[in-house]
Amino acid sequence: MADDINYTTAALFNTWNLVFLITVVVASAGLGVVGLVPAWLPELLLLLGGGVELVYLGVMPRHERFQRYVRAEKRSERHQAPSQREIFSQLRNQSQRRYAKLRKLREQIETNYQKLSYTFQGILTSHVEKIDGLLDSYLDLLHQRERYRDFMDSATETQILESIEALKEDMADDTERVRAVKQRRLKVLKRRLARLRKAHETLEIIGAQLSTIEDVVRYIHEQSWTLQNPEEVTAQLDTLLQEVEETQSSIR
Repeated sequence: MADDINYTTAALFNTWNLVFLITVVVASAGLGVVGLVPAWLPELLLLLGGGVELVYLGVMPRHERFQRYVRAEKRSERHQAPSQREIFSQLRNQSQRRYAKLRKLREQIETNYQKLSYTFQGILTSHVEKIDGLLDSYLDLLHQRERYRDFMDSATETQILESIEALKEDMADDTERVRAVKQRRLKVLKRRLARLRKAHETLEIIGAQLSTIEDVVRYIHEQSWTLQNPEEVTAQLDTLLQEVEETQSSIR
């Protein structure tokens, strides 16, 4: 990976180097416009700036500390969280349609809110922002749900239980050394079983949380036509946002 990095390009487009180049160009242009300095001075400034830049590009890309910095930046970029658009594109069609329906309700809620009394607009804007937060979490939960389903499709609890029972029976007549080796496999199978059961529980939690978000957004959509109690909606949104945040933290 390090061999794929162009350190000269990285040095050229380094923020501080770009600031230096812009400063040199602006200063030279400014001196030329003012006309109070000799005509050769702006040209000399550009020449000196170009010389410094050539020295910089000749030395900095070979500097070990700079190379470590660039590699660290590249690693950081690779580990950045995917955008909402990227997450959406990774979802299956059914999940995409599910999210799109909720997004449409959000747009209708905002449209209805804009028709209500101006005195409510501050709190209503807050509602829409909180719904946006819920939609972000909803999208993430859909993504997590598909990941857990893929994991659970790779093995079933019945298969693992059968493997455990078969291994226990097979170990009955084994020597101590053979039994010790198979015991390690038995521990692995039990860990897989525990993880699978945990995944099943997590999947149920995610499903319940997704349904709750949908129900609350639908309720707010129904209320958005006349909105008689905005404080109640605010309380519901605050409670749900906190609950969703706790759910997301628990399943990571």
